[in-house]
Amino acid sequence: MPYSLETIHPLLVHFPIALFSTGLFFDILARLLDNEEFEHAGFWTMFMALVSSPFTITTGIIAFLEEGSFLDLTQFNHGILVCISILLLLALFLARIKFELDFRYPCMKRNIYLLLHILAVGILFYSAHLGAKAAERI
Repeated sequence: MPYSLETIHPLLVHFPIALFSTGLFFDILARLLDNEEFEHAGFWTMFMALVSSPFTITTGIIAFLEEGSFLDLTQFNHGILVCISILLLLALFLARIKFELDFRYPCMKRNIYLLLHILAVGILFYSAHLGAKAAERI
């Protein structure tokens, strides 16, 4: 069988990476241009990234288990960093919903949110790099 859960992980991994980074781009544009449409685009792009993430993580775990065991997961930096990044992005998304982080809040809260968003996407990029190294794709 040419496609299995292990072999589709490299295909799925691009969706959350592209969606989270595009969502961040929209949030930066919304902040710089004070544009509500970009803020909405950032919200929905981040939502779709969070929807695609569990599938990508699941296929990644399955691909990892083809080579190792659950006991080795704690030593797999790529997986740990992905989980940290996704949990931080999920927390930011929930904060965005709960506190309606849009143009009604002071500049400081929006800047802290944006800084944490940049940090989380940066961690995601680095973890993707580690995953590509582990899979010997780079």
